[in-house]
Amino acid sequence: MVRRGDTSGLSIFVPGHFLASMSLLGAHGSYSNVAALSPNGAVRSAASLDVERRIAEFLGQHVLPLQKAGLSNPALDKFLAAVGDWADVGTRVRWPMASATRAQVEAARPAARALLPELFEDSW
Repeated sequence: MVRRGDTSGLSIFVPGHFLASMSLLGAHGSYSNVAALSPNGAVRSAASLDVERRIAEFLGQHVLPLQKAGLSNPALDKFLAAVGDWADVGTRVRWPMASATRAQVEAARPAARALLPELFEDSW
């Protein structure tokens, strides 16, 4: 738990989609699933509570259903990179893990760009 005024000297890292709100409580950085979607955008928007809220909306609509369907964290990271269209890594992960489909990527891409345009400013 991040506590305001923590003076332990430790660097506190949180999930990327909580960085803005947790920074207010003393977090220093993140292990960012947002960076899987847009590395440059994740850095630019890390302090925005409004962007954090919209990231949660996107994750709830497009990532949580895949997670509930059994996709692993590596499969979800590859899905986000494909949605962000910044690296040609595909969505395939090794057996026995399931992979996201091209149709799932194509359904999520316009939603990501509509909800989070600031993450993609450098890729237009």
